Amino acid sequence: MDIEKIRAALANTPGVEPGAPAPADHVAAFEARFAITLPAAFRGFVLEVADGLVYEGDPWLFSLDQIGHDLADDALAARPFPYDDAEAEAIRVAVRTAVDAGNVFSPEVMALQRGGDPDGCLTLASNGGNDFSVLVVTGEQAGWMWRTGEIDFPESPKLYSPGSADMSPLGFEAWLAQWGDCFLGLMIGS
Repeated sequence: MDIEKIRAALANTPGVEPGAPAPADHVAAFEARFAITLPAAFRGFVLEVADGLVYEGDPWLFSLDQIGHDLADDALAARPFPYDDAEAEAIRVAVRTAVDAGNVFSPEVMALQRGGDPDGCLTLASNGGNDFSVLVVTGEQAGWMWRTGEIDFPESPKLYSPGSADMSPLGFEAWLAQWGDCFLGLMIGS
C-alpha cells in the first residue's frame, strides 16, 4: 500500500476529512472483540492513514467504532462468510452476464444468493439505500470486497466503470481507489 500516495489523495480531495489513524491497541482490541484478524491492507490503512473518512460532513468510510457499533452480535464477524471461491466465481459470471443484459436481478443471479445479511464480513461503506460495501474477514474470500444488501456479489472494476469488462475481484486497496473515485472524487489511481 502506497501510504503517501493515499494521504496525498485524501489531502487534495475537497470535502474529504480523514479520521486520525487508530492506535495499535485500539485495532488489537477491535480484533480481539470480534475474534478476527483484519486483512493487512485494511489494517495498514486504519493504522497509518485514517480510521474512517467523512465526506461533506457525513461518514462515508466507517471507522472501527462505527463498524463495531453496526455489529449487533460480537460473533457475527467471526462466523464463516457464506460464499466460497467457487461460489464467488459463479456469481461473478452470472453478474457479468446480467449486467451486460441490463438486469442484475436476473433469475440466474438471484438463484445464487443466500438469504439474510452475510456473516464473516465488516460493513465499510453504505453506497446508498440497501447497498453496502463489505470487507470479508473469514473463509476463502477473506480480504476481498463484496457488495451486499439486495444482492451479494464480489466487487469488481466493472461495477465502478460500466464500460469496463474487468470482473476481477477487488481487495481493499484496489476497492478504495475505485470506490473513492466513484463516490468522493478521490484520485488514488495506480
